[in-house]
Amino acid sequence: MLFQTLSYAEKEGILHVKLNRPEKRNAVNQQVITDIRQCFAEVATSPSVQVVLFSGEGKGFCAGTDLTSFQAGADQQDIRRFVRYYQGAFREIELLEKAVIALIHGFCFGAALELALACDMRICTPEAIFNIPEVNMGIVPDGGGSQRLPRVVGMGRAKELILTGKVIDAQKAEKWGLVNEIVKPEDLEKTGIAWAKEIMSNSVIGVGLSKRNMDMSMNMGMDDALECAGMAQSLAFSDPSFLKRIEQRFMDKVKGKKG
Repeated sequence: MLFQTLSYAEKEGILHVKLNRPEKRNAVNQQVITDIRQCFAEVATSPSVQVVLFSGEGKGFCAGTDLTSFQAGADQQDIRRFVRYYQGAFREIELLEKAVIALIHGFCFGAALELALACDMRICTPEAIFNIPEVNMGIVPDGGGSQRLPRVVGMGRAKELILTGKVIDAQKAEKWGLVNEIVKPEDLEKTGIAWAKEIMSNSVIGVGLSKRNMDMSMNMGMDDALECAGMAQSLAFSDPSFLKRIEQRFMDKVKGKKG
């Protein structure tokens, strides 16, 4: 993998991906979107990567969309085509059958928050701040913020953020359930690695299917959601690694009793 706007390093099954435009506060332009799409498409087929940690270089996670890279007054069809392309990048993260954890420091604005919402979990530092300011500019969140944010924090809180464009701090973000945990800046990556290792101690198949089952169930009624869980379970049970895992646990238990 080689990208213009992302840096990355893989170690012990964990892929560390970083937005790497610190001179532009990691603002999102078309190249960032292209790189994210390609990166996560490749991660999906990489057996060595089990968990992804997504962060940003420099003073903050990401300042949102790089408005200098877009021109107002573009043709409506061109805008729609680009929006679909842009949405597809975050869908690559969401559809990945591996856990993705966002590590957020400093600012997380607009498109950055939409990116973080596409991740499975979010850890931030105490000084982190969040907002979705599109209404301030007379536009709408188009990267999934209007869809994912209500599912994470509830419709009332989502409307409060989106319709006011207000900025909230890390403490409020944690209270609302927008972030899972607040940690000291020096502990951000360390905590992400610890979470990744805890996830990696489980079955790769089980983690991937559980993630997809939960995400898909959000759009279903109870009957369809339960059927989806049953189908996921049939895939998990039929995977050879399941039997090996059960056998290993049985052997470990037997050895423990003998000891």
